[in-house]
Amino acid sequence: MIDPDALRRLRADRGLSQRRLAAAIGVDPLTVKRLEDGADAGDLPLRVLERLSHVLGAPVGQLLRQDEGTDDGVDLTAAVGAALLAHGHTTMTTLAATRDATVDDVATAVSALGAPLSGAGLDVARHHDEVSLVSHVPTPHAVAAARPLTLAEARPLRRIHRGEDVRRKLSKPDREFILPALLRRGLVADDGAGPVCTPGVAASLDLRTR
Repeated sequence: MIDPDALRRLRADRGLSQRRLAAAIGVDPLTVKRLEDGADAGDLPLRVLERLSHVLGAPVGQLLRQDEGTDDGVDLTAAVGAALLAHGHTTMTTLAATRDATVDDVATAVSALGAPLSGAGLDVARHHDEVSLVSHVPTPHAVAAARPLTLAEARPLRRIHRGEDVRRKLSKPDREFILPALLRRGLVADDGAGPVCTPGVAASLDLRTR
C-alpha cells in the first residue's frame, strides 16, 4: 500500500498541489486525495505508479508502507501471476504497491508461481527488483524465445485467450510480426480456424480469473 504520509510529504516538498500532481500522472485529483487519505492503491495501474515515482523523483519503494501485508497468500500469488501475464515485465516494488502487500510478500508469491508456470512452459525471471515473465519453448529456438513478453505480445495473447478472432482485429504490423512471433514461441497454435492459446498457456492465463 502507498504510504499516505510519504506521498503527502514528497508532494509538498516538490511544491505540487494535489491537482497539479494528478495532472502530471494522468489521474483525477480525487484519486490523489484518496491515496493521501490512506485508500487502497490496488486499483492503481502500474504505469500510473511508475509516473508517480518519476514525477516525485523518488523510487517506488519510498512510497510504500513496508509494515503491512496480505493475509491471503493464495490470492496474492494469483494476482501477481495475473499482473505478470498482463504486463510481461515490472518490478517487485510496483507489484507490492498495487496489491497492498510488502515486497517480501510479493517475492514469496513470485516463488510460488514457479510450479504452475513451469507446467505451462513459462517461468519468472528475477534480476534485483525487476521481474519478467519468460517462455521456455522446447524447440531449436528455445534460447531466443526465453525472453520477457513485450506489451505488444501480451495484449493479443490475452485477446486470443478470451476467444476473439484476432485475425480481423489486429493491426497489419501485429498480424505480420507479433502473431507469427507468438506462434514461433509456442504460445499459440493455429489449425486454420484462427489462433488459439496452447493448453498450458491457457491454463496459466486462467490465473487472472481465480
